[in-house]
Amino acid sequence: MIGLDWGSKFIKACRVSSKTDGKYIVYASMISADGKDGEKEENPLLLKNKVKTLFRQLRVKNGEAALSVGGIDLLARDFLLPRMASENIEGAVMIEAENSIFETLDDMYCDYEVLADIGEKMDVLFVASQKDHINHVLDSFSQAELEIVSITVDNIAIANCYIAFEERKALSESVVLVNIGHEVSNIAIIDRGRLRFIRNVAFGGLDVTRELASVYEVDLETAEKIKRQPELWDNIGLNVRNVLKKSSSNLLEAIFRSMEHSVSRQKIGKVDKILLTGGGAILKGIDSFIFETLGISTEKWNPLASPDILGAVDKEKGFFIPVALGLAVQKGEQEQ
Repeated sequence: MIGLDWGSKFIKACRVSSKTDGKYIVYASMISADGKDGEKEENPLLLKNKVKTLFRQLRVKNGEAALSVGGIDLLARDFLLPRMASENIEGAVMIEAENSIFETLDDMYCDYEVLADIGEKMDVLFVASQKDHINHVLDSFSQAELEIVSITVDNIAIANCYIAFEERKALSESVVLVNIGHEVSNIAIIDRGRLRFIRNVAFGGLDVTRELASVYEVDLETAEKIKRQPELWDNIGLNVRNVLKKSSSNLLEAIFRSMEHSVSRQKIGKVDKILLTGGGAILKGIDSFIFETLGISTEKWNPLASPDILGAVDKEKGFFIPVALGLAVQKGEQEQ
């Protein structure tokens, strides 16, 4: 199974082989999506060539792939429903969704997952995404001669990745995973090895770049270079905390509200730590900034740093591929 994450800046792909001793061999690849101001490359021939390049780097000619969807338009709600027979859950979830969501569900693909049983209640995650968006993604990759066998939400993919590669920690802690992408960040809260809450927020590395461009009155390309060269910051008098204060209010509020909601709904007792991943997590100082602002232990998480991964995989790609890696290790779908 190939995990494929079509982001606004990069297309990332992963292939995982599991061994009998619980170790994994991971192949990871990424290529520019040729995006411009958040617009992905739409040329079917170019996309087909990019997919071929990714597969060649993964040492496969073709194969089945799992995709993910996300974005700020993804609908995610959690419902607390009475416990009931499995054949009745879908109908009850759809009734609850129709009563609480002020959008036309006929235009969306919907799915749900029972997260946990709480006494006589069930904690149910409901997700929905526009049919036009998903159909467009499927059509784009079908023209690239790629067979898509499953679609998963970005947040669930990163949760799968964390639980697979940090199993011992996942079973003993409550963590907030924050995958900081180019334009959107995915939040997933995991408690003792189980996903309990998801949310997307309009914040990404591009917001930091735009703030730097405003501060120094330069174009986005120059601002991006400044962001990626912390060794120059002292020379130009850059205080990255001031930049983050102005650009990351959406992210900070979303993390805080997500924790507050999960505790108030008794999904978790308390948060042990916040883990930052995604390309935006590479920014020097962002972990200490979030810790100082929210008062919760905050670390950067590179899934390819796991001791359970064997082989000469390029670990520097780790921050960029948690979604693709999570898709590739979906239960029961790893290569043997």
